[in-house]
Amino acid sequence: MRSFREHLLSLLKLAVGLGLLYLLFARLEDPGLLWERMVQANKGLLLAGASCYAGAVAISALKWGVLLRAAEIRVPVPRLLHYQWVAEFFNNFLPAQVGGDVMRGYALAHDTHRTADAAASVLIDRFLGLIVFMAAAALASSAMLLWGKPDGTPLTAQGLLFLRFAAVGSLGFTLLLLAAVAALLSRRLKRLPERLLARLPLAAYTMPIWQKLAQAFNVYRHHPRALALTGLGSAAIVVLTSINIWLIARAIQPRQISLLEVLAINPIIVFALLAVPLSPGGLGVRQLSFAGLFQLIGQGYGLGVAVGLLQQFIGYLVSLPGGYLWLRGDSVRKATAEELVQARPSPGDV
Repeated sequence: MRSFREHLLSLLKLAVGLGLLYLLFARLEDPGLLWERMVQANKGLLLAGASCYAGAVAISALKWGVLLRAAEIRVPVPRLLHYQWVAEFFNNFLPAQVGGDVMRGYALAHDTHRTADAAASVLIDRFLGLIVFMAAAALASSAMLLWGKPDGTPLTAQGLLFLRFAAVGSLGFTLLLLAAVAALLSRRLKRLPERLLARLPLAAYTMPIWQKLAQAFNVYRHHPRALALTGLGSAAIVVLTSINIWLIARAIQPRQISLLEVLAINPIIVFALLAVPLSPGGLGVRQLSFAGLFQLIGQGYGLGVAVGLLQQFIGYLVSLPGGYLWLRGDSVRKATAEELVQARPSPGDV
């Protein structure tokens, strides 16, 4: 019965995504022309965009590895890439990007038997990534408010309002996330949720989980370099994913959108996909976000829809190796465990 409900829910979410796509296309003046422009898009630029996307996935694996080493979990680089590509496959084919985080955390915990450390590394990685993404949106939006659009065209009243909202909202969210990370890393602040959990029902079950997770987070208090390197990796991912969008847009309509404008909207699209997990891989939600934001910054509704569709397609293609690795199943997980045992440092190496 549970399996039937899960399949039904998945079909419902797919229907929501397809419904959103239908509504987006219904608003287009000439859907046929848009499709023609997508088919005739510059294939070289699209390939370069796909390479940027793949590079971002690889850097995601490497920066997570930095956090794992800080927690004395030594994972070979090929295995890190394996985890990350499987996570990317789930990101693109499950209702939210959180699905990929759950998968890589689960795989690591399965192979190392260090569940709390695995969960802590994934959470810190996600928090730091969001902080850098939102900070990038705040900086790019503020830059355009101060100096205008790079091509010199004036901002519309609608675009100006959006940039003000993006600058203030992104900065506020960045500060909120920084406070959350500080709370996770501070022994004193961690006592507050502990006291709250102690008073709630099922405290006997939730308190041990919280205490293990809090202990795992303590590791990173003594590794500021690992946190800084992870932040730098996230900054590289912001740049690569923004270049990915910029190249796709230029492949469809040359000399249209600037990289600075993409830096302002890219983090907001990422946040929308996390906050609104309505469909597999954000299908429909992604295109709606692109269409709305492209229209707000004066780049056109139709171009936003086309860029959202092509980026989704590139995401599917790049993440397909992760699906193959996942389908290999138990044999891969057994090999993973053996490699991790061999890769663990001896007491003298720590």
